[in-house]
Amino acid sequence: MGVLCTACNPNYDMLGMFNGTSPEIKERFKESREYSEKHGVVHMQMPEDYRVFVCTDSHIDSTHYGLEKFIRTYKADTHPHFCLFLGDLINAQAHFAHADSILHLDGVMKNRKDTVFMTCGNHDIYFNQWHVWQQYYGSSTYWFDTYTGASYETGKKQDLYICFDTAEGTLGTDQMQWLKDLLAEKKNAGYRHIIVFTHTHLFKQDNSQGHTSNLAIEETYELTSVLSSAGVDLYLAGHDHSREVTDYGKVRYITVDSSTDAEPEPYYMEMEIGEEIRYRFVSLLPLK
Repeated sequence: MGVLCTACNPNYDMLGMFNGTSPEIKERFKESREYSEKHGVVHMQMPEDYRVFVCTDSHIDSTHYGLEKFIRTYKADTHPHFCLFLGDLINAQAHFAHADSILHLDGVMKNRKDTVFMTCGNHDIYFNQWHVWQQYYGSSTYWFDTYTGASYETGKKQDLYICFDTAEGTLGTDQMQWLKDLLAEKKNAGYRHIIVFTHTHLFKQDNSQGHTSNLAIEETYELTSVLSSAGVDLYLAGHDHSREVTDYGKVRYITVDSSTDAEPEPYYMEMEIGEEIRYRFVSLLPLK
């Protein structure tokens, strides 16, 4: 009886939780790369010191106070900045239009080529919703960078950001090879910092997300080895709704708290990017 009740809950795609149907990572990666290659790489002109806002797991359905407060705070900031959103924008079915309208407050964003860079989470692709997410945000596997100076061609490369898709709890072989090749290519390109961001965390303090919690141990070992050898500074993820900061293999792994209204205390994160990376977690309370 419990299984039947759970299956009727609109927030749970029981088939999708155990078998990717949205489609699986191999096809999502292929379509993401096609989109990214068609639209090109984003190069963000930034000063030496700038701010990055990080938000995750808003799980939008009927309420949206946390995400709206985050967007208004982000928009009001006068320091040069952009935003990373780490997945699970929505909670269940048919909520993308509502969630995207919040991201568009006063026309602040249109797609990932503006100032918010998106990746998808497991809730975003449940119920065969990958192609809906893709219509709004295009690609879940891409890279962009920042530079100083009058133009990208004449300026100085600064920081490299890499987004990859772990919404299904795996990178898959094709995406893993893409990440290896990209990091090998960029390792000696003169970047100050290399930051990767995705949805699924690699380490955890609890089992709150059940079987969707982590990558397989073999894949985790391979990925951490790749990131360490490439000189990655920071791995950002959400998914677990529980903050965690772990240093492993010279990489700092940060799991950012959920921003959903359902949390007792929703948070987002602000990073100050300069010669060093500093960060702080900011409570979204009070929501109203």
